[in-house]
Amino acid sequence: MNSSQAGPAAEAAWLSCCNQSGLLLEPSEGPRVVQTAVLGVLSLLVLCGVLFLGGGLLLRAQGLTALLAREWQGFHEAETGGSTGDDDS
Repeated sequence: MNSSQAGPAAEAAWLSCCNQSGLLLEPSEGPRVVQTAVLGVLSLLVLCGVLFLGGGLLLRAQGLTALLAREWQGFHEAETGGSTGDDDS
């Protein structure tokens, strides 16, 4: 559409909504710095949470493994009659 066919209202609306200079508008650095800081803090929180929860689960798993080993040892001793030697006689 050329300017001879467009009315003044359409031309004003076009100029107000679009950047006619062809330059890309860069956002200011302030929000970007804040966004980076928030992302860094959240990443550290997630990392610490994973480490603490993973450590807790690891300790719980080790405790359950030790309990299972004691039960298995008790079952093995009851099956062999309480002998501690390796001979089956």
